[in-house]
Amino acid sequence: MPCRRHWCTTLCVTIGLSLSGASLPGQTTEERAVTAVVERMFNGMRTADSAIVRAVFAHGARFAGLDPRATPPAVRYDSVGGWITAIANSNNRWDEQIYDVLARVDGGIAVAWVPYTFYLDRKVSHCGVNVIDMLRISEEWKIIQIYDSRRRENCPDPLSRD
Repeated sequence: MPCRRHWCTTLCVTIGLSLSGASLPGQTTEERAVTAVVERMFNGMRTADSAIVRAVFAHGARFAGLDPRATPPAVRYDSVGGWITAIANSNNRWDEQIYDVLARVDGGIAVAWVPYTFYLDRKVSHCGVNVIDMLRISEEWKIIQIYDSRRRENCPDPLSRD
């Protein structure tokens, strides 16, 4: 029975760490650093602090996405400048809640898979997944590109979990 007890203890510790928000065993220091950049960006967005948001982006960073109105859907690219200005003018009406962030790192490149639910004036507007590409520039992780999916149906409501 010693193996069973060890397995149960490991499972309980893993569940406890995931429920507490602590880093799970196996997550590297660099993966935690990438996740911290993602959290910093969304906290800046939530508080309408465009300086915090601007600081996490590399020069020339962009948004990429599919324009579903085009037939066939076309790839579109936008700079982040207009989005950062919109954050400054959002009057704290935007709240993009992220959860279950998965970061992967190899050397100086990283990608984060970031499920989200976007609230406008505290009401669910849409949801999906952000994919955030980063490079380590001068010892800091900087976002070089974000692309996302968006849908209005079947959106989780992480704020109701409280």
